[in-house]
Amino acid sequence: MTAIHDQAMHYIYQQVLERLLNHMSQAQRAALQLLIQRLLVAAGGAEYIGTFRLLVLHGSDRRSIRLLAMLRAAQLSIAVRGPVTFQLRVLVVSLPAAGEPLRSCHERNFSALFLQDDPRVQLQMMEGRGVVPFSSVGVSQPTASTVAKDAMLVFGHLIDARPEALLGSRLHLEVAMAVGAALQSQASADVLVTAIAARQRRRFLAWARRSLLLAGERGVHETHHCLGALTQALIRLGNAAQAPTAAHAVPEPQATTEAASVRVMPMDDFLEQLLEGQKLDVMLGSIDETARDAWPFGAFVDPVALAQLHDLRARSQEPQPGRPALRLACPAAEGKRRDSQSLQVGKAYGIDHGQLTCLCFNPFARQGKNLERFLQCRHTDMLVALPYLHRALQGKPCPEAVKAWLVNISGLQLGQLKWIYEGRLPLSAWRVLSNLARRDIHLRLLPRCLPNRPRSLAELT
Repeated sequence: MTAIHDQAMHYIYQQVLERLLNHMSQAQRAALQLLIQRLLVAAGGAEYIGTFRLLVLHGSDRRSIRLLAMLRAAQLSIAVRGPVTFQLRVLVVSLPAAGEPLRSCHERNFSALFLQDDPRVQLQMMEGRGVVPFSSVGVSQPTASTVAKDAMLVFGHLIDARPEALLGSRLHLEVAMAVGAALQSQASADVLVTAIAARQRRRFLAWARRSLLLAGERGVHETHHCLGALTQALIRLGNAAQAPTAAHAVPEPQATTEAASVRVMPMDDFLEQLLEGQKLDVMLGSIDETARDAWPFGAFVDPVALAQLHDLRARSQEPQPGRPALRLACPAAEGKRRDSQSLQVGKAYGIDHGQLTCLCFNPFARQGKNLERFLQCRHTDMLVALPYLHRALQGKPCPEAVKAWLVNISGLQLGQLKWIYEGRLPLSAWRVLSNLARRDIHLRLLPRCLPNRPRSLAELT
């Protein structure tokens, strides 16, 4: 029975390979042969290809989909020529959380390539800051830890609440944490294959080096040669950024020989030919609104997340008389749908709709400068308690109900709200967080916003 099953699977894999080759241009087939040769050389020869392990970060853009298709074609082509082929590990990355349409798109792509039932392929996805088996069914409960939730809320309230900053370069630290978790598993990887060109990789390394130097990291030159070392350094940077928000940081991975040997396999000399054409898109069923041509780093962000944050920010900050109600001025079903869409952005962090709306106003920073405006726009019934809110944020005696309201509406503990109100933060943390706020997810410079600077350097602890 096993022999019959293996023969049937071998026939299916041959059909998948033939379909892939038939949907490639002549230039793509030539690039595929170069890819196969490079993989065999990287493995140390055909006799070692069976234990060679590839890691690919799979985004939501067409380039990621085409790269995965070419890697699958290479894997099946080597299997046709010899008894074994390399192991392929696919890590789906979509921040802050993948929506149902995007997960369904990935499911279609994986089915077209017949990846789910192949023991030589491992499909995984980011969940929170960890790695779990890929599933097209979304989780019903928030998956982020309290540390991740606090880190995002404190960053927005104290540093910058603009959508481009919240979903900007700070998300690269979360990707590093997931990659670090993947590299620490028993079946790690030998090389990382990516559709990001050399120019963008150098840009990322330059950003990482500057950020690590600001955090006081030493020996950052090592991160340019080793993916494992870079990942560990970025996790330490993420812990440094989170240090003021929680008592416990994300554990740093142990330095292992296997992690230290992970490297990026260059394909820049034939990357353009490898990822050209739309015929592969038709075969994979990726011609829809979920697949797009994105900037390299933007492929790892949920396409609708940034738009949802912009929509929430615009609607919540409109003047009271002309502002359409977010929950009550539309039919119940439509209002419920709109709120659930907004919650999708905060779902991965366990942040509800009201807390995201509060974040848009920065009501507690700079001694509560925007607190009254926040109450006028969103919570007019709390205007009478404004003096007590300031007393609570100053650490003075006030009713317990006021303290509870602050904690519920912000999602933060009262102690965290107090030093957001006072602007107290160690200078090293200011440098790290402010540097993260300077660039968006594509590592492009953002226009400067008014920083919530501390009142005096003497207050820094």
